[in-house]
Amino acid sequence: MRALFTVQPAIGHLHPLVPLAQALRDAGHDVAFCSSAGFRPEVEAFGFQAFDAGLDWVAADRSTWTHFPPMPAPHDPAFPDFVVAVFADITTRAMVPDLLTVTEEWRPNLIVREVMEWSGCLVGELLGIPHASVGGNAYSGVDSTEIRYFPGNRFFAATPYARHRAEFGLPPDPEMHDPFKHLHLCSMPKRWDRPGLAAPANTHYVRHVSVERPGEPLPDWVRELPERPTVYAALGTIAYAMRDVFELILDALRDEDVNLILAVGQDPSAFSPQPPNVHIERHVPQTRLLPHCDAFISHGGFNSIKESLSCGVPLVVVPIMSDEPYSAERCAALGIGRHLAPDERTPETLRDAVRAILAGPGYRTRAKELSAEMHELPGAERVVELLTTLALDRVPTA
Repeated sequence: MRALFTVQPAIGHLHPLVPLAQALRDAGHDVAFCSSAGFRPEVEAFGFQAFDAGLDWVAADRSTWTHFPPMPAPHDPAFPDFVVAVFADITTRAMVPDLLTVTEEWRPNLIVREVMEWSGCLVGELLGIPHASVGGNAYSGVDSTEIRYFPGNRFFAATPYARHRAEFGLPPDPEMHDPFKHLHLCSMPKRWDRPGLAAPANTHYVRHVSVERPGEPLPDWVRELPERPTVYAALGTIAYAMRDVFELILDALRDEDVNLILAVGQDPSAFSPQPPNVHIERHVPQTRLLPHCDAFISHGGFNSIKESLSCGVPLVVVPIMSDEPYSAERCAALGIGRHLAPDERTPETLRDAVRAILAGPGYRTRAKELSAEMHELPGAERVVELLTTLALDRVPTA
């Protein structure tokens, strides 16, 4: 079988696909990825063939964002429209023609896309190739008819999606059924989903596998930390724009009896000198660090949530945008973390939240219980079975 994975050029979008691609490759199938030319090194670092398609931009490099409108601040009311324009409109329109060429030349039996990449399902429909979607955000198990990425926006991407279908000659799909009609894979237990929200009938819950970027060893100093709680803070790929939140974290915790580690996504020297218990790094290998941690202060990005909970580490979530408030809500509802909304963030409230996480076994116990559920979900063998069956039978996988 040949499986073609389509992905927006961002690490957080690539990593949920890598374990699936590795499972197929290990089973003897041919696997390739399709994304922006500038993202090729990230794909090839995992040993996969990469085809260039669409605009040459990379989410972590704003110098490549020349095709997009100016990016508003994450709390700006215009930010949702910017996200829709980038992920569902401009990049999709540019990628479909290139992806059509790639598929006609490489002849895949199956297309697998992450949910923020929309050309994969459009090309699958145009060429009659079965396609699967992979939940890469906190709503990953929720039916597309129920998703609320932003308040008042029921169907994320509905307007550009309808326009793309008309332009490329596909019939209308007002309920956005086609993107999820064959197979939808989620890597969190069902109880992560908000009660009452439906999932597509062909949703399958599979085991999360944390992805480690090649060539990123854990620094030696982590293993030499003093015997006291270790608190880690990271804010995802937009960390470089969140200086104020990192300063808040430092104000709240630098004087606490903890090892405080910050991954700030920028030159650490930009921050003032700190006491010896504080370690400020541009980047740390998160999946390797988390097993050494007692609490994780996170923006609530879905990959970070899964990586933390797979290790049984409870969280303090300070959501910034997109699906992150949903992550914060679910962590609080399940008793595996604390939620600090933007208007609640002071050094005192953050300090109290971290102290509550560390004070007793409750949060840690519940996080470990959810971790056990995550590890009990079907693994690579089932993933390969589902994907190969879809490619062979070309019908929805119930």
